[in-house]
Amino acid sequence: YRTDHLANRPEMLADAEARPSFVYAMPEPDDERCFFEETSLVGRGERRLGFGGLRERLRARVAPRGIEDDEAAVDEEEFCYIPMGGALPDPRQRVVPFGGAAATVHPSTGYQLCRMMASSTQVAEAVVRALGAGASADAAAADAHAALWSREARLQRDFQVFGGEFLQQANVETLRGFFAGFFALDTATWGGFLAGWEGLPRTHRHA
Repeated sequence: YRTDHLANRPEMLADAEARPSFVYAMPEPDDERCFFEETSLVGRGERRLGFGGLRERLRARVAPRGIEDDEAAVDEEEFCYIPMGGALPDPRQRVVPFGGAAATVHPSTGYQLCRMMASSTQVAEAVVRALGAGASADAAAADAHAALWSREARLQRDFQVFGGEFLQQANVETLRGFFAGFFALDTATWGGFLAGWEGLPRTHRHA
């Protein structure tokens, strides 16, 4: 969440302070290339940053560090948008959604893959158990919904939604302070919040 590189660009600085973004930087194994991703953690409506603005911010961020940004230096450009939050699936429907379609994307981090994989066992076991007992397809679907979104999981998600709402309203100074405190916690605690799903490591520390 640095903004020092925008000292001579007051309009961009003001926007970056009000609607913060940060960068992922992942060097390639050959040390010749690096993957950069200017990222808005969470945003909706006027708080949402578009791809064009994020591209401008990235160029402004890397230029003072001597990193080329001309077309010849760019191997590939990626655009990624992750829907976060939103309504949970209707438990009365017969079709059982799964993964992102079932709103398992963490509402304040965007993490989803491990949560989806961890939930697969619970959903599969619920379906097998119901059908094995002679239940109808509708009843099996209801059991699958309940396994995926138990009361405990819904309560935990409400806390995560609260976290997402807080993060998207925070300015850059607030986020710097928040993350300094967040990552100063022991790994089991902040890792538990990021995991946030039954069956994932340290998720019992979510509270």
